[in-house]
Amino acid sequence: MPAGSGGRVGAAAAPWKAWVEERRRPVIAGAFVLAALLGVVIGLVTAPDSKAPPETGDTAQAAPARSPQLPPLPWANSRSPGTATNLTVGDDLRPALTWAAADDALAKADKPTLSEVFLASGGTAATSASPQGGTQGAALTQQSITIPAGKLYYGAVQGSDATLDEFWAVGVTETPPGTPVAVPGLHVWKRVGSGPWTVVATGAGACDIVPQNLFGVGAWTSRPPICDLA
Repeated sequence: MPAGSGGRVGAAAAPWKAWVEERRRPVIAGAFVLAALLGVVIGLVTAPDSKAPPETGDTAQAAPARSPQLPPLPWANSRSPGTATNLTVGDDLRPALTWAAADDALAKADKPTLSEVFLASGGTAATSASPQGGTQGAALTQQSITIPAGKLYYGAVQGSDATLDEFWAVGVTETPPGTPVAVPGLHVWKRVGSGPWTVVATGAGACDIVPQNLFGVGAWTSRPPICDLA
């Protein structure tokens, strides 16, 4: 090819390159804007519905009976975060747990919970050791939930401070025939700090959620026999 032909080709190509260069930056900027808008749209479409019911079926409203005062804790002045400790079942533990179990069962059945009925009536404290005390109008009012002796395990995992202490209970609940709302037999409850007891698991496999270092501490066996009950 003659030496001069290359110069003519380059000169002819220069305007095209200049045209591309002039438009490259706006095109890139537009692409970024489009990608950002697309991300926002996808986020809005896939975001979970804030009105969806909680997975546990529990209620955000908890009657005072679900938060009994904690007794003096042996580790209060000498903490070892993460350490599991067996605790003695006190007189106020079963009522608190049965309140929580009833609330959970009623919420899952899409019925007013004991706590909701109690608080709506202006109640400020439990009026009975029964989970139905002061809750006229709840679906379980005329029924009782009990936790038999020997079928309740209670322990804690120490936190770095009192607000992070985790209290755990595993127990079997019983209800008389004809209870209008189904109540699972095996329950696992959890309480953080001085907050309310809440049902965190029920039925087969419920014990899988319990911190494993609790098993084998004090009254806890390597795996409490009741954990095999549904």
